[in-house]
Amino acid sequence: MDKEWFTAEELKGKGELGKSPQGINKRARENNWRWQRRYGKQGVTKEYHIGSLPLSTQNALYPQRYPLAAEEPAAYTPSDDGEPAAHLQGYLMAMTPDEYAVLLDFLAENGAAGLLDLISKANK
Repeated sequence: MDKEWFTAEELKGKGELGKSPQGINKRARENNWRWQRRYGKQGVTKEYHIGSLPLSTQNALYPQRYPLAAEEPAAYTPSDDGEPAAHLQGYLMAMTPDEYAVLLDFLAENGAAGLLDLISKANK
């Protein structure tokens, strides 16, 4: 299985990311990348999930897995009440890293239409 978590040091110069770990960490904070702690010889650092990274970076890391990662998708704008988006975000944040990886793999293979079809069948 491919590696899914990367430190800023490992991401330097990948895709559209710069060569500064500080700049990568700043971008991660600004874009709310999914992260976890990595404990090592020099203390604790953050590592970022591949699903949070820009598509060009995903493609640079795994060209065979993300061959069509040529451009960023359009930004999602929630409705004015924001309630459905808040619920969805809550569910996503509560998922374990393994559950989140399964969801990302499913969406990568089947897209949103495949997920909606699965939900529709489950509700019948």
